[in-house]
Amino acid sequence: MPKGQSSIKHRVRAVILLVSIVVLLITATAFVTYEVVSFRAQLVQNLSTLAAVIADNIAAPLAFNSEETAEEILSALKAEPDIVAAAVFDREGKFFASYPLQLQTNLLPARLEDAGHRFTADALIVFQSVIKEEKSIGTLYLRASLQGLYGRFWRYGAIGGTVLMGSLGVAFVLSTLLQKRISDPILALTTAAHKVSQAGDYSVRAPKLTEDELGTLTDAFNRMLAETQANHGRLAEQARLLNLTFDAILVRDAQNRITYWNRGAEELYGFTQEEALGRISHELLRTEFPDALEQLEEKLRRDHRWLGESVHTRKDGGKIHVASRWTLDRGAQGNHASTLEINTDITERRAFQAELERLVAERTAKLQETISELEAFSYSVSHDMRAPLRAMQGYAKALLKDYKDSLDSQAMHFLDRIARASNRLDSLIQDVLAYSRVAKGEIALHPVDLERLIQDVLPNHPEFQPPQASLLVEKPLHAVLGHEAYLTQCVTNLLGNAVKFVPSGVIPQIRVRTERLQDRVRIWFEDNGIGIDPSHHDRIFEIFGQVHSEKKYGGTGIGLAIVRKAVQRMGGEVGIESEIGQGSRFWLILNEAKT
Repeated sequence: MPKGQSSIKHRVRAVILLVSIVVLLITATAFVTYEVVSFRAQLVQNLSTLAAVIADNIAAPLAFNSEETAEEILSALKAEPDIVAAAVFDREGKFFASYPLQLQTNLLPARLEDAGHRFTADALIVFQSVIKEEKSIGTLYLRASLQGLYGRFWRYGAIGGTVLMGSLGVAFVLSTLLQKRISDPILALTTAAHKVSQAGDYSVRAPKLTEDELGTLTDAFNRMLAETQANHGRLAEQARLLNLTFDAILVRDAQNRITYWNRGAEELYGFTQEEALGRISHELLRTEFPDALEQLEEKLRRDHRWLGESVHTRKDGGKIHVASRWTLDRGAQGNHASTLEINTDITERRAFQAELERLVAERTAKLQETISELEAFSYSVSHDMRAPLRAMQGYAKALLKDYKDSLDSQAMHFLDRIARASNRLDSLIQDVLAYSRVAKGEIALHPVDLERLIQDVLPNHPEFQPPQASLLVEKPLHAVLGHEAYLTQCVTNLLGNAVKFVPSGVIPQIRVRTERLQDRVRIWFEDNGIGIDPSHHDRIFEIFGQVHSEKKYGGTGIGLAIVRKAVQRMGGEVGIESEIGQGSRFWLILNEAKT
């Protein structure tokens, strides 16, 4: 049994005895004090009464100057053993008679005092006036010893001491018997706590010996042990699971000393748990941080977490790249208690990333070279290849104009086909160049006024206006954030398709409107054309994605591809709602221009 457990019995017994002693001392003191005060008061009363009686009897002898009679009266004081001295003085204060007859001078008063009494260290002194016919004719002096008082005091002290010792004996016996009701439950709790602290065995339970507050305390202690045992089991299970992970998990205190080191950390760094615990983490691992450690810790205190990459050194000296995740744990007082750090080995990933970056750089260079070649090819198509094409168109037109009367119908048909094929090839080249321009290069987006843009497009395209077509613009049109040239190309292509793909003999009916979608704008282009089967809705936005006969409706099949690429470059979306024979509803979604 621990030393502290054996002493609690003595402490409980000492408390009981101390309380008993204090109570007895207070009681005895109060009793003795009361007796002393009562005895003094009784003594004063008795002596004052005696003085009054003697003063009345001695008035006549004093008035007639009869000393013998006065001494005879005073001799009656022999019956009072406490009276040690008595004297009578006349009106002028001269000594007249005394008791005993041979009274020692030191027992006489140094001077006469007014009627009354007073106590000295060893006596009670009373002065009484001698009255004759309502006139004072002298003074009576009485001196009583206090030996009786002191004797009574010592008797009371002896009795009180005896009672005190007896009471202490009884209190000792009772405290020995009663203190077990207090000390035994406490000793049981202490024994259980000692077993838990020494052996770490949370299955220990303290026996409940009483049904009072100590019993309640025992129940609470046992519940706490049960909860601790359950928590300890959960923590052990969590620790076991943490040891299964391949990640290195460690916990650092506020001074960056390692307080937890899982098996993943042992495998990753080569340091055992015994070698790591208590060490400064960044000193043990020779950490190379992306920024100064003070900056990272400041961010950790501010955000309660930090994510980043670091370089650590293993026990064998090898360097590894890790992805680190720090989480700050604040204690109950809100202070920095500990930091949970999880490190994942990304050395192979970093090597792969470096190789990937090298390949990307290499292929980017090749792609740039290819783009340069394509740009040169585009220039060649735009200038060199279109030159003979324009010659073909010119000679075909010249033949048709100058030699129309000399050529037969078959020759005229062939020349017409040459002209139409060259015109189509020229349109195709122009559309491919337009798509190439839209697909490359940086663009700047600005607010675009759609109403003004459509008004600027119409004069250059009479096919969009009556009597060739009917165009309804539902105002106001919301302003959008876009590139004006690209958006002009989109509007022109969509309106061109609306007037092109209509049944024969039908006047195109086109409706343009906008609607707000939170912070975006949808632009609708609705027509009464031939419509498009839903199975072809995605295909029509691809290059050469025509679904209708080119001979009947014309076109190169690139117009809608240009629209989609331009809208994507402006950060928007494009789509269609259409059925065969029910017209088409093309829509563009762009960001709204803030005014």
